[in-house]
Amino acid sequence: MIEMKILGVDSYKDIVAFDKLCFPADYWKEEDWKELLSDNRATYYALMDRDIIVGDIFTYNWKGENDYLKIMNIAIHPDYRKQGLGYKLMGYAMDEFKASGLDRIAAETRASNVAMQALFKKCDYEFDKAEEDYYSNPSEAGYKYVFTQS
Repeated sequence: MIEMKILGVDSYKDIVAFDKLCFPADYWKEEDWKELLSDNRATYYALMDRDIIVGDIFTYNWKGENDYLKIMNIAIHPDYRKQGLGYKLMGYAMDEFKASGLDRIAAETRASNVAMQALFKKCDYEFDKAEEDYYSNPSEAGYKYVFTQS
């Protein structure tokens, strides 16, 4: 049975391993995860199948600075894709967004990540702009999306 848990810095090794599994060429470094997970504005939602992370969405609340909720990362274990888990994870970000009092969510994806672009569209995000060379490993444009409170 898959259930959601919020994980913190004490789970960083499992989080790093999951990130490397999902993004083998472009994962975050351990020290980056440790730093971000230690920040009280960050929330790491994990979908767990027993003790295994099978999906995640990592958010950062920029209230008072940029005044938006940022989706920093979203991933689904390769063996669990095409089951609606990405949509479920986006729901946790939406719940956090509604409770935050912010009026905007910001997110981006690689230009080649058609599945993520389709998920953003399904969740009523709007394409904002493309930014050339936004990603590395390999170099690629980033497509930026926003969701605004109506």
